[in-house]
Amino acid sequence: MPTEAEKKPRRARTGFARDGYEKTEPALKIACEEEMKRCLAEQKTRYPLMNEEDVVKFAFQGMLGVGHLVSSEEAALSRLREEMAGLEPNMEEPLAEKISTYWLRINLRAAAARGKTPEELAYQLLRSAQMKPLSFTRQNVYNFCVKLDGSAKMKAAAERVLDENWLPRHSEKYREAYAPAYRVMYRDYRKFSRKEEAEKIKPVDEIAEIRTG
Repeated sequence: MPTEAEKKPRRARTGFARDGYEKTEPALKIACEEEMKRCLAEQKTRYPLMNEEDVVKFAFQGMLGVGHLVSSEEAALSRLREEMAGLEPNMEEPLAEKISTYWLRINLRAAAARGKTPEELAYQLLRSAQMKPLSFTRQNVYNFCVKLDGSAKMKAAAERVLDENWLPRHSEKYREAYAPAYRVMYRDYRKFSRKEEAEKIKPVDEIAEIRTG
């Protein structure tokens, strides 16, 4: 007979379970890439002027998330305030667009229309940057792109991602046609609330009072 310990799901460092057992990271990576293909098809339908540069940016964000762009909450807040001040709120835009199993693009015009503040978004962005669901690398981004499209154009666009100092941009056509204004956030970004998280952590003096009282 199995012991109680043996009955428990085997724990992987990613923490995402399925059918009672948790997948290994290689399996989770494969599942994530398959989900990215589905998300990319949706993106191409919504934004038909996407080209190789935009696909590379999509793959970069879908695998690596946002940590590379957030130096501090103050810097993130400053940029959000400046950008959102120049945007027209738009309730018709979707608030969130899924780009992989773990990452979303949060549209700032839609966020503003729904009453989201730069302060709230900056904190959610900071907490998102702390999330490391899978250990994808720039090489994984390159491989994903060239497996999708082995053309010379795609290889040339994707090769740039192997430079650790390079960050992808949307193509000029994409920027002109769609005026992208978004931030990449972790899929559970709604759970990131400074007030709620602070309330879960009691001050030291309050804890001492409870113990001695």
